[in-house]
Amino acid sequence: MVQLTTGAKVGSASIRRQAQLLACRPDFEVKNIRGNIDARLEALDRGDVDALILASAGLSRLGILKDDSAAYHCKQIPASDVLPAVGQGIIAVTCRADDLETISALKKVDNLDNRISATAERSFLNAVDGLSHWAGRPPVAALMSKGKAAWIFHALLATPDGSRVLTYNDTIDTSHCNEEAALNIGREAAKYLLEQAGDDFLDGYYKQ
Repeated sequence: MVQLTTGAKVGSASIRRQAQLLACRPDFEVKNIRGNIDARLEALDRGDVDALILASAGLSRLGILKDDSAAYHCKQIPASDVLPAVGQGIIAVTCRADDLETISALKKVDNLDNRISATAERSFLNAVDGLSHWAGRPPVAALMSKGKAAWIFHALLATPDGSRVLTYNDTIDTSHCNEEAALNIGREAAKYLLEQAGDDFLDGYYKQ
């Protein structure tokens, strides 16, 4: 997945990304690097880490991805290797549930495809939280995307160290995909993955 030497130090503030990275490259030493992008790049410049995992949107805003002369070599990690967080990059505006005037205005700019994606992914996360009895939430990820003939849903549960990664994949024909179908696919994914995980999935990771 990533062309780095064995034992390389990789910085990431996301437990979800850390778990998936370690699942692909258990030889990496993952460091929890926090702060804004500039602060994290300074850690890279100092040699605290050999590489960083950062959101491409932030790098684009800083112009790093567009500058061919930039001091950093950037490579995009595909979703097939590291699934994104639930709802990442989808929700632009939120408002109170009882604010009917604002809701009416927002419906004019609402995007149905994005709503379906968000519904499926958030349904998955809500079901994991509601059905599991664990003291802490495991690294979770989900992505609902629209293809030419079908919607494709991917979901993931992992242990924080990436030693166990459970995945779920399903499709819905585009002609049958709506918000209700999206709700159901998220719930089914959570139910399936929690059954596969078992009660001892997080033993030793979080205090009870």
